[in-house]
Amino acid sequence: MEIQSIGPPNEFLSIDGPASVRVIDGRLYVLGAEYGPGSSFTVMRGRRIIAKSLSECKIEAVLGPEGKIETVNGANEVIDIWDKALSTIRLRNSTVVVMGAMDVGKTTVTTILVNKGVKEGLKVGGVIDGDPGGQNDIGPPTTISASIATGFITHLTQLRNLRSIFVKTTSIEHVWDYVLNSMTKMVNELWRNYNVDAVVINTDGWISEENAIKFKLELARRTGANHAVVIKRGDESTDLIKELMKIAVNVITIPSPPPNARVRDRDDRKIRREMGYSKYLMPSRELNVNLREKPIVNLPLFNGLRYDNYITRLIRRSLNMAIHYIEQWRGGAAVAIGNVKEFQIRNIGGVNIAILPMNWERGGLLVALEDRDNYLLSLGVLRKIYYNTGKAVISVPKTFINEGLVDHIRLGMIRVNDNYEEVEKVLYINRIESLLSSQNILESSN
Repeated sequence: MEIQSIGPPNEFLSIDGPASVRVIDGRLYVLGAEYGPGSSFTVMRGRRIIAKSLSECKIEAVLGPEGKIETVNGANEVIDIWDKALSTIRLRNSTVVVMGAMDVGKTTVTTILVNKGVKEGLKVGGVIDGDPGGQNDIGPPTTISASIATGFITHLTQLRNLRSIFVKTTSIEHVWDYVLNSMTKMVNELWRNYNVDAVVINTDGWISEENAIKFKLELARRTGANHAVVIKRGDESTDLIKELMKIAVNVITIPSPPPNARVRDRDDRKIRREMGYSKYLMPSRELNVNLREKPIVNLPLFNGLRYDNYITRLIRRSLNMAIHYIEQWRGGAAVAIGNVKEFQIRNIGGVNIAILPMNWERGGLLVALEDRDNYLLSLGVLRKIYYNTGKAVISVPKTFINEGLVDHIRLGMIRVNDNYEEVEKVLYINRIESLLSSQNILESSN
């Protein structure tokens, strides 16, 4: 424990977590909130925040390993610039979307906006964590999640997860239309059913490609965003800003933090996700699921027509491969488990057949157990499918108790090993869904 005096006003502190800070005397500005005598806040491990004294202060700090507090040059910080720009936003009855590239401070800006709303006495809801592959501060990796703020926070992880939607992967570029529909659905429900006063949406760092810009523009449109806060670093977001200016949204551009701020590379993000899987799924238990009663919605096995032995033999000869299992869906498509090394689609007599490799489901494919409204009940890991009985074995957290609410299973596109390390992106799940959609077989997710 250490006691530190800060002053005069407008002195800046860099605080690296883990740290617990209590204000003994004076006032301190931290991420849009003001802390006076007797109040306290925490900084999580691996996080850094910048605080500013509003008067001469005295603080008490408890630092963990790697925790650190030091005075920094305020001229190099963006606190005042951000605070002035964000203070122009009228939060009540507004939807604010925060955009920018990776590691430019989107989560920090989201936190500031939340605290500003709480300071005004607002019910700041729909704090949407829309980055399934980055930080996933509210829900588990591969999901978008929402919460409602009830007090000041220093990081979104302090918020309780209210709702999550499984988006199958950590790479939005593969599923951006699905993510768009899901985020729109979540925002609409929060306004309609939770009586929030404001919605703040924290987005992913995919902004430069043509589809990324389309995604962000459509997100602003569909969620009815009043304000778009874009954190600008170099030219990364220039095209996005130009396009946002063309639609009915107030665009607020702010600079990115100085380059000495902590930056997480792709490996670090991957490690954080893997820790997230492990934290969420461990300890686990095995759950037996009847797929005829609780089907896989994006690969509807055991809900079609089984071919008789004669037709199956004809198909085997036409495909020139051993077929372990095959069934036909309505609409002129079929699924088969065959002796192939990689997923493929073949056409026989006008019937498209999706052929999966033997034991495709083994090796730790992430799945979601969802309710009838397609909200996440639990993540799981698919272990085995028994084709003779139509049963599946799925590893779920031991704490999962809502089996009765499970309406269906949704396959993900991430394969993890026994240590919950990501080992493969199973992109052919998208191809299966495209085939199902073309045959009007895939149900709408929202």
